[in-house]
Amino acid sequence: MVFWRNRSAKKADTPVVAEERAAESAAQTETASAQTSETPPPSLPQTNVVTLVTSRLADRLAGVASTAGQIEVQDTKSIKPPQVPAEPAPIAPASQPHVFGQKRAVAKIRAALNAKPGEHLLVLGEPGTGRLALAEELAADTARNAADDWIYVVERHTPTRAKAFAIPHGKAAELVRDLRAAIDKATVAFERHTKSDEHRISLDLLEEEIRYLGDKAVDEVRRRAESQNIAVVKSLDGYVLAPMHEGRVVRSDVFRALPEALKRNVEAKITTLESELQSIVATLPNVEFEASEKYEALVRQTALRAIRPSLVVLKRAHEDDQSIVAAIDAVEDAFVASSTSGGAGQHAAMPLNLAGEDGDEVRKVVTVRHVSPVDLLGEIGRDALGRPAHVPGQLARAGSGFVIIEAWRLAADPKAWSALSAALASREITPLSGAGLSIKADPVPLAATIILIADEQSWSKLEAIEPGIARHFPHVAKLSAAVPLADMPETEFSMGAARLASDNALRPLAPSVAPIIYKDAVRRGGGRVSLSCTALLHLLKDADAVAGTRDAAQIRASDVTEALAHRADGETP
Repeated sequence: MVFWRNRSAKKADTPVVAEERAAESAAQTETASAQTSETPPPSLPQTNVVTLVTSRLADRLAGVASTAGQIEVQDTKSIKPPQVPAEPAPIAPASQPHVFGQKRAVAKIRAALNAKPGEHLLVLGEPGTGRLALAEELAADTARNAADDWIYVVERHTPTRAKAFAIPHGKAAELVRDLRAAIDKATVAFERHTKSDEHRISLDLLEEEIRYLGDKAVDEVRRRAESQNIAVVKSLDGYVLAPMHEGRVVRSDVFRALPEALKRNVEAKITTLESELQSIVATLPNVEFEASEKYEALVRQTALRAIRPSLVVLKRAHEDDQSIVAAIDAVEDAFVASSTSGGAGQHAAMPLNLAGEDGDEVRKVVTVRHVSPVDLLGEIGRDALGRPAHVPGQLARAGSGFVIIEAWRLAADPKAWSALSAALASREITPLSGAGLSIKADPVPLAATIILIADEQSWSKLEAIEPGIARHFPHVAKLSAAVPLADMPETEFSMGAARLASDNALRPLAPSVAPIIYKDAVRRGGGRVSLSCTALLHLLKDADAVAGTRDAAQIRASDVTEALAHRADGETP
């Protein structure tokens, strides 16, 4: 059998061809040996034709097939999947979020936040430098001692005053819930008692006693008048004396027809009895007052019978804390006073949690989004059921934490600044009274630290409203808009950018991104490194969107370059 191959096919020989070549080489060696012993070999022309002995072909093919099978199995085991080039490790984010050259400002802010309460902080800087985020982050990391909670109860003797009671931190919300539950239960019990037969009989006896005391006072005059044919008649306006004949009052026309002497005699008797009756009637208010006191005592006893069982349980639970016991006593007095005055006891006695209603916990850091006197100081009003309700202000919500306010919001509402300025000057919070109410609430201490975020323009507007505003803020920290290149090298800037991307849930930054974003920051800073977090974040978000369209795991240099190109063209990537 004859196989033909060209020279180019030799480079792609399979294991079978390699075996055949070995066999051919051996055969040629044997032939050459035989020819050498006989005659010199003639020069053979180069050819691509190989001749195989037919008798050995079958054996060779079988051997080649067996060897090829073994080789195929071995190669299959040794095959490895193609290796995809791994992406370079992304830029490691900075350990702190505030790395954009604001180290000096960060140190001042930290020192101010760790100062004693009442020393407020002004943070100055251009918009976009991360003033608000920096203040929130550092305030959240600052430890503060918790201040007391406060609740309000309307006083018994002064229903227009809401008296404040200091409650240990963390106990006000639970105490208010327990007191309200006790008041609601007592209200139901009070109504049940006042509608009972026992209470109705007590009222009837009291009314009968009043009538008896009043009648007893005039009985002697009535008996002497009747003996002289003069009747004592009780009217709506008091008592009336009239002539009487045979047990019946004489009509006025009949009386005028009597002889003059008889008329003068009757009139003289009436005048004498009238003066005596007036002196006796003058004592009747005392009788009525005594009866009124007895009625109030009855209602008071009924109110105490309704409210005390629940409050006794609360007192026992807090017997070691005199401030809580005092608040519970005030609630009892307010409930009883409102009940005896004819009002609904639960309305006057309802306690108010100064830091918020049920489930509204004190927050350590409060960022004010809406400013007005009510938003800052809070308000005491009434709910849909007519009960006292307190809407806490942001200054109270923060407790002993931090209240962050942007100056431009205050500059836009001078009344809000006046309310805040008064609180800063007095170091007290006084909730406002709602529409239609004349309740004056006690002031409570301002325990929070105010952090005012401002730029030069908004600060100037506040200074125009109140020239002495700086006295409220003994601590001032100023953020830089740009820094020299020596103060912010490319490596530090890129790590800060990586942290910014991580905080905003963007893809990690590839190392190739660093020189591009750094160059862009220097361009925006006019030869200095711009520290505008807002501008950098917008660029990274655009680049992240481009990387998303390419299913990339990282933000790469090409993504940032395309984002910059789109921005230069005014397009959205």
